[in-house]
Amino acid sequence: MNTTNLAALIVLTLLLGGVIIFYRESIPPKLRRGLATAAAVMLLLTFILTVYTLFTIGS
Repeated sequence: MNTTNLAALIVLTLLLGGVIIFYRESIPPKLRRGLATAAAVMLLLTFILTVYTLFTIGS
């Protein structure tokens, strides 16, 4: 697996989470819910891919 893509996904996930946290008061509630769901899915995917990469690098 290309770890550069994984690093980009990690950075983008953190940036999206930061944007949601810093601008949570000015984001409309419906959009906030969608962004939070997208961030949660990205976070789960990032975690799964990181664990997968750690297991495949060793073998």
